[in-house]
Amino acid sequence: MSAEESEVKTKPFRGAQVLWPPDIPDDILEDIVTVSADALNGKNFEEEGVEIARIVKQHLDEKWDPYWHVFLGKSFGCHAVHEKKRFVYFTFEESNISFLIYKAS
Repeated sequence: MSAEESEVKTKPFRGAQVLWPPDIPDDILEDIVTVSADALNGKNFEEEGVEIARIVKQHLDEKWDPYWHVFLGKSFGCHAVHEKKRFVYFTFEESNISFLIYKAS
């Protein structure tokens, strides 16, 4: 594998750097980034991280059917099995907070 192929690629999208290509439809991606930004806005991540994740998860479960999983932080890794076309990872440039969101039943 060449260095170019193994390089992680991101693209800017509504104030976030999204791991590209995302495995999620455009309408859901737009909704996820928007609701995540709104939930994060004005909150202290260190003190209210769980509440931020709860807000995003509740919105996604109501709008796009259960069962969404929401992780956020500054440095973490994950291995998860998810539904096809229901995974996205992105980082907000301003706060350097990353979100990993996927749906699994």
